[in-house]
Amino acid sequence: MSSVVIEYVYQPNPGADMKALMELTKEATDLWKKHGAKVSLWAVQVGDIGHLTFRAQFASSAKLGATLDALNGDETFNAWRARSNKSGLAQWVCSNQSYEIPI
Repeated sequence: MSSVVIEYVYQPNPGADMKALMELTKEATDLWKKHGAKVSLWAVQVGDIGHLTFRAQFASSAKLGATLDALNGDETFNAWRARSNKSGLAQWVCSNQSYEIPI
C-alpha cells in the first residue's frame, strides 16, 4: 500500500519565543491526529537550516482529503489557525504533498 504525505515547512521569526511556537505546534499536532493523521515534526539540518517541517502522513489520498475536510470544519482548528497567524512567531516557507511510489 502506498501512502500520502503533506508537509508544511516554516521558519521561526528572529527572536521568536520558541516555547510558544512549540506549544502552537503541539496544538496543531493534536488536532491533526484527532482527525486521522500520523504527525511528526522535523528540524532541517542541511540546506535551509533552522526550518521546521510539520509532516502528516496518510494511508491514501482519500484519507488525506477526509482529514482536510474535517480540519476545515473544526471550529477549534479554525480558531487555532487564526491565533497561529496572529502570533507572528513563524512564517510559512513552502508546502509539499508527496505520494509514495512502490518500487
